Amino acid sequence: MSRPAAPSMPTPKQVREARDMVLSIDPNAKILRVGPDGVTFSYDGGGPAGPMNSWEGKPFSAEDDDE
Repeated sequence: MSRPAAPSMPTPKQVREARDMVLSIDPNAKILRVGPDGVTFSYDGGGPAGPMNSWEGKPFSAEDDDE
């Protein structure tokens, strides 16, 4: 049996696209971490309240059609 593929890091283009999308919602968001799970953002509370706060400290990545 073959070994499962190691998790891959997001490409620079994917990081830029995620950043641009999040900044369109909250201009004060900052990239906290980039890893195999996606891009994690930090929100300083200066942006909109509500659903965005539920993403604090959680990775953001596009859904994978292969799963």
